[in-house]
Amino acid sequence: MEGFLTFILVFILIVWLIGRFFPLLLAWWIKRKFGKINRDNRYSKQRESSYKEGDVIVEVEKKEKKIVDSNVGEYIDYEETKKT
Repeated sequence: MEGFLTFILVFILIVWLIGRFFPLLLAWWIKRKFGKINRDNRYSKQRESSYKEGDVIVEVEKKEKKIVDSNVGEYIDYEETKKT
């Protein structure tokens, strides 16, 4: 009987602690997520405000340098071409 009462007491304590701390953790998590969204929106608005309406913006990805280990041997980069 003592073990059962101890289990019930510990269970009630755990449920009470979860009820106290879960809202705090949830509020912290939501603030963090909305803060990130706010920073992203602020950054995109800054980029957009530097251009006039009608400007064409082309974003080019930087090509990564190909790295080949020296003990592999000769490396050849092939490109496909069309035969006419």
